[in-house]
Amino acid sequence: MWRLRECSLNDEQLGIAVGLSGNAIRNRRTKPDLWKLSDVERLAIHFTLPATACIQLQKVLHELPDNLKNLSPEERRRIERQLLFKKTQLESYNKSDWPVRYLLKMNQALLNNK
Repeated sequence: MWRLRECSLNDEQLGIAVGLSGNAIRNRRTKPDLWKLSDVERLAIHFTLPATACIQLQKVLHELPDNLKNLSPEERRRIERQLLFKKTQLESYNKSDWPVRYLLKMNQALLNNK
């Protein structure tokens, strides 16, 4: 995200470069919670930064609902409580896109439950 501050492109130009509208870029600059995981990946690619973490995170997030299905109901509920998300919510965000704020929320919940 620090590359955004150094970027010489205006919002319209950056939007075109990463596949978003200029208005979406403006909104996300003022409200960073609106960034989505796919946006971060496209930004990394645009700024020639490694996108490996985004790709790996997408893979793990897409596998998570299936992994939860294979657990006992008690264990699944325990993990859902830890993550602060139910399996259906995970599936829903996997179909649309993961807002970064929810990934941060999940990360914080896991750190607090250690």
